[in-house]
Amino acid sequence: MKKKSISYILFWISCLCPISLIAQVNTSYYDGPYIFYQNDSLRIQWVEAGISHDTLICKSEANLFQRDSLPVVNLQDLHFEPEKQSTFKDIEKIVALSDVHGQYDLMIELLKANEVIDDQNHWKYGNGHLVIVGDNMDRGGKVMDILWYLFFLQKEAIKAGGKVHVMIGNHEIMVLNGDLRYLHPKYRYTSASFTKIYRDFFEEGSILGDWIASHQVMLSINQRLFIHAGVSPSILDLKMSIKKINQTFRQQIIRRHEDAIYKDQKLAELYGESGPLWYRGYFDSLALEMEEVDRSLKRFKQKTIIIGHTSLKAITPMYDGKIIAIDCSIKLGKTGQVLIFEQDKIFIGELDGNRNAIVQTQLAVPSPKTNLFDHIYKMESNPKLKITTNFKQLIKKKGKEEYQSSEMELTSLEGDQVFKLKGRIRTRGNMRKKVCMLPPVKLDFSKSELDSLEFLKLDKLKLIFPCSYSALNQEKLYKEYFLYELYNLIDSNGIRAKLVDVELIQSKKTEHLVAAIIEDEASYEQRKNATIVEKGKISAGYFDRSSFVKMQFYQYMIANTDWSLDRKHNLEIVKLNSENKLIALPYDFDYSGFVGQGYAIPHESLPIKDVDERFFIPHKVSDEEFFSTVKFYQSIEPAVYTLCDNATYMNEKTISSCKGYLKSFFKLLEDPKKLKKNVLPKI
Repeated sequence: MKKKSISYILFWISCLCPISLIAQVNTSYYDGPYIFYQNDSLRIQWVEAGISHDTLICKSEANLFQRDSLPVVNLQDLHFEPEKQSTFKDIEKIVALSDVHGQYDLMIELLKANEVIDDQNHWKYGNGHLVIVGDNMDRGGKVMDILWYLFFLQKEAIKAGGKVHVMIGNHEIMVLNGDLRYLHPKYRYTSASFTKIYRDFFEEGSILGDWIASHQVMLSINQRLFIHAGVSPSILDLKMSIKKINQTFRQQIIRRHEDAIYKDQKLAELYGESGPLWYRGYFDSLALEMEEVDRSLKRFKQKTIIIGHTSLKAITPMYDGKIIAIDCSIKLGKTGQVLIFEQDKIFIGELDGNRNAIVQTQLAVPSPKTNLFDHIYKMESNPKLKITTNFKQLIKKKGKEEYQSSEMELTSLEGDQVFKLKGRIRTRGNMRKKVCMLPPVKLDFSKSELDSLEFLKLDKLKLIFPCSYSALNQEKLYKEYFLYELYNLIDSNGIRAKLVDVELIQSKKTEHLVAAIIEDEASYEQRKNATIVEKGKISAGYFDRSSFVKMQFYQYMIANTDWSLDRKHNLEIVKLNSENKLIALPYDFDYSGFVGQGYAIPHESLPIKDVDERFFIPHKVSDEEFFSTVKFYQSIEPAVYTLCDNATYMNEKTISSCKGYLKSFFKLLEDPKKLKKNVLPKI
């Protein structure tokens, strides 16, 4: 038996893994076993108490692999029969679950509660069928426990007249084909300790790799179609049978190089985002018509389609019960459910063993997916955003606004990683790009990677940084962020912003600051069911008058003249699909007197010398509109001051200054006739 020392493991981990992972290697680290056929021997690799082991055992002498904290494997019982049958009829009872993602303990608890296995974890379900609808791999830390457990449970079920169907999910394909983005850090350590790419633990000749590669993508039991993600219209158009799709995955897609897959149009369709392992069309705001669901059922002669892949809070029937989504977020490791068929009855099995009859008349649910900005916006406090790129190069070429590669990692306040995304970054903006050490940036991500994380394919994020690393400029950034908050107090349709703690990772140092993510156009359109009007000349008469005049007053309140309706400058012109009129939403407030940037100067055409001077941009306002808007602002004065007091991200001096600036505006409202005469002399 060959052993490698801890120092040797650390050497390879330092080569292959981030430094932050090395510190976690310790004697409590266990993984494996990974078992391979090698001529007349079995090669076994595992990690035990932080030490990696690599040994050969003669097949005839092999007995039990049994090590502390690792799955027990009967080395004399490694043979399996690939499941060639894809259609079953007259099965009395079925239990299905999906997307376990390394949560072994929760899976065992669910199977016991619903009497699939007994207290000793042995098969109890008789001639019933258990269906695991894909995605045992990635994310969680007990993937190997799940795989070996199901490997042997499958054998127990067959002896009792039942079946365990372990289906292929997109994460099985990802690992076996070398896409390791969602691998739990534990398995990266294993990869480093054996100095091999993790997918090679599942290469041809590996017991578990060959077993996984033999599994089905589509399975019909009692005319219930089990499939990881779903059936898209484009897959239907291929006119392939269930059996043919399964054969194609086994023979031409699993453990194949992507270049070869994408050269064949049919393979690319099956492998890509419209394929049976990635499709999310059932959840795109009811975009899929019921006719397409009916076409799928008719094409494959099925009653129901059971899917996983897209996480919901609970098992959910959709499209009048013709689709049942069973990914109920087991991957979070907190709770879960199973789907139960008994004859023509359908139940949801709970973690406590209770059963609830499923409501088959429920219509399709709205999309459970959210856009990236909305997800960040809803996180508590300031999430942590780590951006890694060549900032020196970014700043050097900031005038060209050229994209360069970057990586973004989002972490919650508690330190839990939410996701890590590779993408591109470029500078943006006008004056700030010229004068600021840290200009605003735009991040662009892969739509397919966003989809794999269950986000909508809205792939842009806009960030504004403090103009420099100084405390003064950080306070000015806070003031600009406050103005987004303030406008949302005035108009609930306003553009949103979110503060984030940012780490800028550069080659020689790391900078820490607080930035603001600004809601981009596509995210706003999705959230508000709206259309951004980008082209054409628009007069003030097209707008909802109440909203427009409030916007004019707001710009006057904060002393911002850096906006133009004619040029759509620093105004987002929005058509809410539920309304007949347009609204104009302000953004980019760095030229306002309220923020007080040193580079901000009024346009030469204006009759003011300093941005701190208030000037009412002249668009026609009736007396009724003017005085009713004054009353509106007077009514929210206490709420404005409360918003200031609650803005504790600013220091006390800044908060006091902000309140003073706003009080001077409300002072002007005390004599509305005089104010109107002063600000609208020629209108």
